[in-house]
Amino acid sequence: MKRIKVAMLASYVTHYTKTSGSVMHIKKTIKYLADRDDIELHLITIGNKRREFKEGNVNVHMIRRPLPYPFPIMSSVWSLKHKVIEINPDIVHVIGSGDVYSTAAAFLRNRYPTLLTVMGLVLKEIKFYEGIDLIFGALLQKPNEKYVLSKIPNIIIITPAIKNLISKWTKSKIYIIQDGIEFEKIQRFQPRNGEKLDVLFMSHLSKLKGADILIKALPMVLNSVPDLTVYIAGTGPQEDELKGLVKELNLEAHVKFLGFVSDEKEKYGYYKACKVVVAPSRWDCQPYAVTEGAACGKPTIASDKSNSALLNDGKIGFIFQSENTESLANKIIKLLKDDKLREEMGKAALEKAREYDWSKVVDRKVEIYKEVIADFCEGKRGKGGTLKERRRKV
Repeated sequence: MKRIKVAMLASYVTHYTKTSGSVMHIKKTIKYLADRDDIELHLITIGNKRREFKEGNVNVHMIRRPLPYPFPIMSSVWSLKHKVIEINPDIVHVIGSGDVYSTAAAFLRNRYPTLLTVMGLVLKEIKFYEGIDLIFGALLQKPNEKYVLSKIPNIIIITPAIKNLISKWTKSKIYIIQDGIEFEKIQRFQPRNGEKLDVLFMSHLSKLKGADILIKALPMVLNSVPDLTVYIAGTGPQEDELKGLVKELNLEAHVKFLGFVSDEKEKYGYYKACKVVVAPSRWDCQPYAVTEGAACGKPTIASDKSNSALLNDGKIGFIFQSENTESLANKIIKLLKDDKLREEMGKAALEKAREYDWSKVVDRKVEIYKEVIADFCEGKRGKGGTLKERRRKV
């Protein structure tokens, strides 16, 4: 069996403790691709020193960053590009559209079959950036994203709503693959014993993720559910502001901040102990909490800006208009007061989540690899010259 040699350009995240949705996506994509007999995976990443090593079945090529980000951009792009050429893969797969990895992939698009996975959109998220993130976003990430979306010929996105948006900015071929979860593994975890937990928020504590919208809705919920308990899990720049808001609204007896929950047993224990998951994002490419909540058999209430393809409004959860705290409160009340509805939605969510096991997601990625490679080779033949001849040209 011929193995597909994949050069993946992404941050090296297998050693991270704190994990966002995008970090989790990279970790699991690497893990499940590397475990396949038909894939030879090379991860090309930027780090503090130059290293070549193997971690499990992953060949890691770490390029040294010469100066603190973002100053050595073109140097990093050049190094990434030439490392790919040295490896000479069958396909280049880059994860993330706003940084130097995607720039390097765009420069290689005429030499190798090239594929970009979009995890978030700087073009939509930048209005929620602050401080140095806003400066870098405006000067570097936003123009880079516009460039790579227009140049890289194959793009993976995780929800149909994002396809409709990106289609306005690019003529590239767009594939939709939902983000994955380790479904069977999650089923082994048990709810936390003796935990009275009504509503769970599990995400980064930033304005983008909208925990403040949830908190502002809680006084209305308390009118109908006076013994309400809400857990907020995560850390981030909005943490102190959120704690101040809880105090201002006299919600200390009802809201508990958990901090970052790294242990899987603990995390999924909270998911399984809660009654409702809330994802009130001001913008998102499908929050990870929606998928994890579904895999734990819990209905989710998400904003219409979360772009969730998993939620079918009224079937396995509810969608509310972003910033509309009254609508959010009413939907929380409805699910907390109606045990039968909540149970039915939870069962439907669990069945739906089965479709998004990581093994199935990666099966689809490999199918796309084969299609992208075949299209590239056919295009080169149509223009004259073989793929081998084209690759000789730098």
